[in-house]
Amino acid sequence: MNTFRLRQAAGLVLSLLFCASSWGDIVTTKDGARLTGKVQQITQANVQLATSYAGTITIDTAQIETLDTDEPLTSRLADGQTFTGITTINAARGMQVAGNTGRSNAQFDQLLAAWLPDAQPPVESGIEPPRKWVYSVGADIAGKKGNSDEFSTNIVGDAVLASLHDELRLYGSYERGEQNGVKNSDEAIAGASYSNYFEDDLGWYVRGEIERDDFEDIDLRTTVAGGLTWRPINTDQRTLRLWGGVGYRYESFTSGGNSESPTLDLGLNHRMVVKDWLVMTNALTFSPQFKDFADYLFVHDSAFEMPIGASRWTVRIGLRNDYKNQPAPGRKKLDTAYYTRLLLRF
Repeated sequence: MNTFRLRQAAGLVLSLLFCASSWGDIVTTKDGARLTGKVQQITQANVQLATSYAGTITIDTAQIETLDTDEPLTSRLADGQTFTGITTINAARGMQVAGNTGRSNAQFDQLLAAWLPDAQPPVESGIEPPRKWVYSVGADIAGKKGNSDEFSTNIVGDAVLASLHDELRLYGSYERGEQNGVKNSDEAIAGASYSNYFEDDLGWYVRGEIERDDFEDIDLRTTVAGGLTWRPINTDQRTLRLWGGVGYRYESFTSGGNSESPTLDLGLNHRMVVKDWLVMTNALTFSPQFKDFADYLFVHDSAFEMPIGASRWTVRIGLRNDYKNQPAPGRKKLDTAYYTRLLLRF
């Protein structure tokens, strides 16, 4: 009988130990809630907690009473010190990090950010992520057979090298179409831009672009510009960038003649994550000539992007408008293109 009771007690102790080990990190809130999971990162604004019952949740730090992790976090303080270890935040807003080299204590308001040791430090940490190239290539191809034979293709690509404070972008595209064996579109564009931010949201930029389009009678269009840029919104979920400056545009026409003039250079880029599976993008540029403001070029591109599962492939469905207020003789002012594009990012 005693042996049976001893086994029961041992089993109960083991069960309790197992439950305790499965709790993971624990966050208690000021209203008495007890949340368990795995802390992904901590900032002065919030804590991200990955859970098995509600996905990753964001908790306002003002509502947190205590926090305890059972695995190490890397923490960086305002004075630049960095510690890695089991992390505790108590009700008095004191913080303790227990690592291999001992225990470190600080007040929570000294913390810039804490994160998983093998994860990318959040922006709030003040640690700039390493620069790396990100590439994308894509194509939209359409065809038709029957009463009429049609085929069109548009190949696009870009390469971006970015950090918290600057961005270099190289891009290009080529579009070609035929109807019943007769070419009805032939356009090539290549360009580059560079932006540098001397404040978190304010910086300068330069850009250049060349274009050829037989069906707009453009043998060569060259644009260079530079000025100031402002990004009032810059988060993982949403970015908004505006710019304004001066430039120079030169155009030579297939039918003969050319046009050149200093220009204004105005525009915006907007990106918003609507859902995990849906991203909206908008881009506008407006460049009137100084000598004749009625002679301007306006380009608009809006699209929705949807990732294909967890792969690097994305479907982009969009609309592009190119409006030249004073086109070459015999050409229309507006070119509108609807597209469905398959993109690969790597």
